[in-house]
Amino acid sequence: MPLEDVPYPSNVISPWIANLLPEEEQLAVLTRALGLDRADALAVLTEIGGDTAGALSFGEAATRADWRYTPLTEFYRVDDPQAALERHFDDLGRRPFLVGEEGVRLSLAGGQKKTALAVLSPEGAPVLRLPEAGDVLAVPRHGAPSTIIIKPDNPILPGIVENEVFCLKLAAAIGIPAAEATILKTARRSAIGVLRYDRRIGRSGDLQRIHQEDFAQANGVPPGRKYERGTVRGPDLITLLNTGRALSAADALALLDQVIFNILAANTDAHAKNYSLLFPVGAGPRLAPLYDVSTVLGWPDVVQYYAQNLAGKRRKPGDMDSRHWDAIAEDVRYRPADVRRRVQELIDAIVASRVKVAGEVEGIAGSASGYVQQAASLIENNALRIAGRLR
Repeated sequence: MPLEDVPYPSNVISPWIANLLPEEEQLAVLTRALGLDRADALAVLTEIGGDTAGALSFGEAATRADWRYTPLTEFYRVDDPQAALERHFDDLGRRPFLVGEEGVRLSLAGGQKKTALAVLSPEGAPVLRLPEAGDVLAVPRHGAPSTIIIKPDNPILPGIVENEVFCLKLAAAIGIPAAEATILKTARRSAIGVLRYDRRIGRSGDLQRIHQEDFAQANGVPPGRKYERGTVRGPDLITLLNTGRALSAADALALLDQVIFNILAANTDAHAKNYSLLFPVGAGPRLAPLYDVSTVLGWPDVVQYYAQNLAGKRRKPGDMDSRHWDAIAEDVRYRPADVRRRVQELIDAIVASRVKVAGEVEGIAGSASGYVQQAASLIENNALRIAGRLR
């Protein structure tokens, strides 16, 4: 939605804004706390949309002089940083994104419990990196940007923390730009820590937001239609791949790599909101790094079919063969032989990188080796199964 001298209609604005809000139970709890109708997306964002995905901030303008960062230890009045983080995880269930807390106005999309904090250096300044020894996790307030998204573990999905961190590091190892991630550990819990790729450090050293929009926003569909399934279907795989036509040729091919990797890893939740565009100031749109990737193969109760139809039908990723890849290639006007070759190249890279990446993730403090090896083995076996069907 570039700035224009005429208003945009509601059918453009409404789904775009709705995609900035949390979903499902998180939205229900949040709107009850605010006393607002969950369908009134703009009213909700006026209350919580100070720090959203990308560069937009809703509500009264805040200046940099207003920005504050409150360390979690100070926020919860405990001395132990791990205990403070654990208190924060418990807090998310009662009041998502600390709704109602003075000066805290945060919104993240999706149905999963998550939070956005800032990493402060030992000197107390916000830094754009994953937490290191001596760093402090802090609550951004009064318009201050967050720098890291944290997703606590989930008992329904055992091993999700190691699973997602392994997937993101594996993608990066084989040449697919991916969000930087690590594992955060407390006495009772673990969590995925993901560095925000929609933030940057300016030339003067100040923290800045980068605008982004996910592929649901880019295609004008509300969050309830992020999947292709349902009576009112969302974007199919061809629509998602054709969205890359707005990008450079290199980024369009990088998008194809992301789709292939999601299939090889059996990340069946790769819906339209799990692909995004970045809009750096003074530059054209770019493809955002890969994010929100985990293999479902270790959770048989989770949907095993891909988020979109593959070659026109509902399929499990491991059932892909040459004909299916050829059909996808033809639908988006790529040479089938080139797509099959790229699939094989990524499979070869996964097999070559698996042991090293698994060792890196196992080496992170708080990592459970069994879950790492499970994810690594399942992904490699799925990729090799697909390789066998390429011939």
